Amino acid sequence: MFDMVKIGRTIARLRKETGFTQMELADRMGISYQAISNWERGETMPDISKLPQLADIFGVSIDIILESSKGTQIIQTIVEDKTSEFLQANEVSVEEFASIAPILKSAQVDEVFGHIKNKFKPKDIQSIAPFVSEEVVDEVALQAFESEGIGALSPIAPFMSIDAIDECARKAYESEGIGALAPIAPFMSDEAIDECARKAYESEGIGALAPIAPFMSDEAIDECARKACESEGIGALSPIAPFMSDEAIDECARKAYESEGIGALAPIAPFMSIDAIDECARKACEREGLGALAPILPFMDRERIDVWVREGIRHMS
Repeated sequence: MFDMVKIGRTIARLRKETGFTQMELADRMGISYQAISNWERGETMPDISKLPQLADIFGVSIDIILESSKGTQIIQTIVEDKTSEFLQANEVSVEEFASIAPILKSAQVDEVFGHIKNKFKPKDIQSIAPFVSEEVVDEVALQAFESEGIGALSPIAPFMSIDAIDECARKAYESEGIGALAPIAPFMSDEAIDECARKAYESEGIGALAPIAPFMSDEAIDECARKACESEGIGALSPIAPFMSDEAIDECARKAYESEGIGALAPIAPFMSIDAIDECARKACEREGLGALAPILPFMDRERIDVWVREGIRHMS
């Protein structure tokens, strides 16, 4: 990697030697003096398009500014539009390429990558993913997926296109199951997540959705939850209850209370609304007495409990 602090000091030294202030150099280059200041403090580096102009102003070569290295040679050939000739005649390592990628334009990174992509392993693309085009990332990602599986995409998923991620995710679901999607679920489209989730629910049940439930749409998770409540009972919803809508939780809870009693609500009581808990609790209290409320007492409104207790004492007296 380029040592930005060292390069900044070199720029500052050359500027002073040529008698320019930061403002004068900025005016000469058509940029802000803040850009010059950032270069000299080592916070940023000059864009590759500015290097020839900067070198010309200082009366030095680009490699004096950047220090002589293979990376500097590549930059010089890009500036001179001789990239292909240089790369055909010289070996460039992944590390050398990664060191210069941050100051190249996306098209320039793609051009260099095209010459040396056979050297790249899937893990290597992470170092240049922010600088290459989405098309290049997708190309590498699809190859990595075919050879190593969906797990290989985690480091570069943020830089892939939605279409490429969804394509790999659908294939991975078919071959490895819904759990394999967890590492890339945050980058999948809602449509693809919900599609795979619905299939997983039908084939494996509601518990299979836990790894990707945080990324499903409310509509899809509520749909699966309502079906699971009908077929497996309210207890089956525990793994996904934190991600259900309040409306769906309360709806399932009210039905479960009517068919299974107040004790059945304990697993999902932390996720029910206060109004729904109190509604079911009042009915249970009227039918079975205060003792029946023990499983859900921690989640009830304390003031209402106190009122019911006082009412019960008065009724007994």
